[in-house]
Amino acid sequence: MKSGMISGVCKFSGIAALLFLAFLLMPLPGNAQYSISGTINGCAGKKVVFSRMYGKEIIGIDSVFLPKNCTFKFAFPDTQYVGVFRITLGKTDNDFIFNKENIVFATDTNHAGKVIILKSDENIQYYSFIAKTRLLNDSIEKLTQKGNALYNKDPKGNAATLKKLALQIDDLSAQLRKQAETQIRMHPGMYATRLIKAKLLPDFDAYMKRKDAGEYPNEAAFLKEHFFDNIDFSDSTLLHSEIIFEKIGEYLQYYADPPSEAAYKKCIDFILVRTDVNKNVSEYVMNTLIRSFDHTDWEGVYSYIVEKYLAQTTCSDEQTSKSLAQRSSTINALKTGNKAPSIKSTDVQGKEIALDSIKAKYTLVVFWASWCEHCEKALPIVEELYKTYSPKGLEVFAVSIDTVRQEWLSATNRFKFPWINTCDLKGIDGPSVAAYNVWRTPTFYLLDKDKKIIERPISTVILEGTLKDLKWGN
Repeated sequence: MKSGMISGVCKFSGIAALLFLAFLLMPLPGNAQYSISGTINGCAGKKVVFSRMYGKEIIGIDSVFLPKNCTFKFAFPDTQYVGVFRITLGKTDNDFIFNKENIVFATDTNHAGKVIILKSDENIQYYSFIAKTRLLNDSIEKLTQKGNALYNKDPKGNAATLKKLALQIDDLSAQLRKQAETQIRMHPGMYATRLIKAKLLPDFDAYMKRKDAGEYPNEAAFLKEHFFDNIDFSDSTLLHSEIIFEKIGEYLQYYADPPSEAAYKKCIDFILVRTDVNKNVSEYVMNTLIRSFDHTDWEGVYSYIVEKYLAQTTCSDEQTSKSLAQRSSTINALKTGNKAPSIKSTDVQGKEIALDSIKAKYTLVVFWASWCEHCEKALPIVEELYKTYSPKGLEVFAVSIDTVRQEWLSATNRFKFPWINTCDLKGIDGPSVAAYNVWRTPTFYLLDKDKKIIERPISTVILEGTLKDLKWGN
């Protein structure tokens, strides 16, 4: 979580400040709402935003412009809601844990980056833990940077120094683990402890000492199977923080490396099986994975999640499920070897042209737009390839997703494209855009003489290589 200080100097008397804080620290009646109160020095007249977290999503609750004394107070809307809340001023965020207690804090411009918790046992412990571990993490980062520089310069000559640095990093990492384990042991009931434990990787050495320990060749293999051991996925309140989102992302980053469709699918199976212990958590993780792979080049992974997992859930939003399933069906229809969807579009003379009417050994379908900066760079390269391969049997069928005819014509005349240029003026709502799952421009599809899909090149470099490898004959 990001924590920082909101800068500035607030000019009010020390007596007034003490009186205000004394008021905030007074016990409230038993039926009063819980609140978060604070002093943000030097920010009179500026807007403070109060939000809650749901995974990576930040949901605004309330806001206020700071008065002259730079103080504010927000009431927590739900006294039973436990999780992370955020106070934002400008580009600075400060995160706080709400666990059924009042929170009072202040910032001090003389201590950059420091938030002082005046009331809240939960946040006193959490901010204390952050402060202690920040120093250790900073030291580890500096040693790592130094080690990387030495390794890149002369790995053999610096071997002895690199070994010493590695031992220092191991020692600091052990101190980090000790800090976390102490927090877990001393404050087991705190929400902060649940977050700290979830961030902590399982201890390989401790595991291997157990009588029931499985066999693992190394720590990396152990972590691949036990990565989520410290996260209680049955606890849906963890969704009120970034922790589940972060750990899912870390697992994909570490264990789908190098990235491949097979690697991603294996990771997704591992993740979704382990999170299927709580309906809210399971649906959040599945939807997060779907969004992560939607509108990416990993379309096969997207379809895999939708078809294997979404179909098994009782999603309350039937329309969303239907839409996702339709996209998955479209993606599967665009696999290599399948017949390309038909296109009928209008050329610059106003004549309707059908893709199936083109007689060519190979056809390159290009989706582009007059306003597309990437098209400005890519299409001149496509033109050079066209000059090389059109005598051998290549045709280009360009479909603009413009909605204004004059803009399309102006761009076409400026580029002077020598191929078939069409546009239905329906933009992203056009039937061909939907049929070809176009979510970026330019998008290429290379077809054979029977209009079957050979490849969807994601760049002109890949397109050039594919064209070079095709059988052109004499």
